[in-house]
Amino acid sequence: MLSVGSAAARSRCRERIEKLAGSTGDSESIQREAIADLQRVIGFDRWCLPAADPVTHMPLSGIADHDYGPGVPRLLELEYSSDTFAAKHVLARSPKTAASLSAETTGDLARSARWDEVMRPVGIGDVAAAACRDRLGCWGWIEAYRDRSDRPFGDEDLELLASVGADLGQALRRGFAASLHGGGAEPEPPGVLVLDSELRVVSSTETGRSWVGALPAAALFAQWGIVHPIVYPVATRARSSTTAAMARAVERAADGRLAIVEAAPLSGDGDDRVAVTIRSAAPGETFDLLCRAYGFTRREREVVGAVVTGLDTRAISERLFISPYTVQDHLKSVFDKVGVHSRRELLATFSAVASSTDAEAEAE
Repeated sequence: MLSVGSAAARSRCRERIEKLAGSTGDSESIQREAIADLQRVIGFDRWCLPAADPVTHMPLSGIADHDYGPGVPRLLELEYSSDTFAAKHVLARSPKTAASLSAETTGDLARSARWDEVMRPVGIGDVAAAACRDRLGCWGWIEAYRDRSDRPFGDEDLELLASVGADLGQALRRGFAASLHGGGAEPEPPGVLVLDSELRVVSSTETGRSWVGALPAAALFAQWGIVHPIVYPVATRARSSTTAAMARAVERAADGRLAIVEAAPLSGDGDDRVAVTIRSAAPGETFDLLCRAYGFTRREREVVGAVVTGLDTRAISERLFISPYTVQDHLKSVFDKVGVHSRRELLATFSAVASSTDAEAEAE
């Protein structure tokens, strides 16, 4: 039975999730507790909570409880091309952070191609989505699915989802930052997958298959006859001249490596195939993402880069043309943002990217 919470219950739910999101628990536990609380108050059975690439707004690995798994490639293809009703990447940058299919289609859900082709066959009715977004960017989404026999999501439901989405954005950002630490296994050469017009893998290199097997939940996706879902929106973006530059995403492999997934259309008469490349992230790319996740200012980023190269306060002061006191002020702010108390701890946090900043310093 669909449960509907009172205004007081919604307020308590909002307070609980705000407190939960600010806790020191691991990111997945926080997400699961938040979803369970929302289910009790709003009322829905099926859901999905993917993380987001904060730069390109691509959906990454996450947690979910739904039954349209084999249809995920087609759903993402439609969502990241023509069907933008309550779409994740739209909510990631829109002033309105939560929306529902029923509201955006004015009650005619069949206007949404992804609902009509993928969700309707498994009995899903209305869909509500909210961006988990804080002041530093979008770090994931909440998607809640009601059955076709249930009433649509209302304004009060979307208001609650938007509110808790902002709180969960902070927790997801911390989880994203944590996922960037550590080197994992040794880097592997790039791999390539070639997808046809229906986004089916028609050929691949040996390293491409190796990379696919190393991405999260590879065995489950293989059972469904698909590869990791991140491949599909990236490939879809590559087909469009207006979004091709954003056809990339960063994903943490199951063995700890940080993978960059990129796509580009193949050229030739009547050729509508897409080449997807999966490669190890360069240290500099990891450094940039860490700085973004921690919310460093431009100057803080420069100071951290100098610290990682081994410069002391005086050398940093001379290099950046700022006083030693200003260097210390920036370091104090950095320590607070990262949650460390010394340069040694900061260096341990950024140890995986030390080689890139060393190279940059030598180039100067």
